[in-house]
Amino acid sequence: MKKTMSAAFLVASLALTSACGGGDDRPTKDEVKTAITSKDSVFGTAIPEKSADCVATALVDSDVSDKTLNAIVESDEDYKGSKDDEKALTALTADFAKCVK
Repeated sequence: MKKTMSAAFLVASLALTSACGGGDDRPTKDEVKTAITSKDSVFGTAIPEKSADCVATALVDSDVSDKTLNAIVESDEDYKGSKDDEKALTALTADFAKCVK
């Protein structure tokens, strides 16, 4: 449980700093899910499959920018998100917690 919960919170804290912010189109839930469940995820750990669908849905449905979501999908370790993205990710903390129950 602790590892699963830590992985979800890791998404929120690292998405701004370690995820290529190339495209302008919003990634799909499946694209985000694939990125966060990869063993090569920029988060250093894969989000467990059981929680990944929920986390991906929360991210795609959130106010997190398309650029930041694309950075997550493309594993852009040099991407830096905006203050607005930081606020949007912080607002997802409760949603992420529900995903790992």
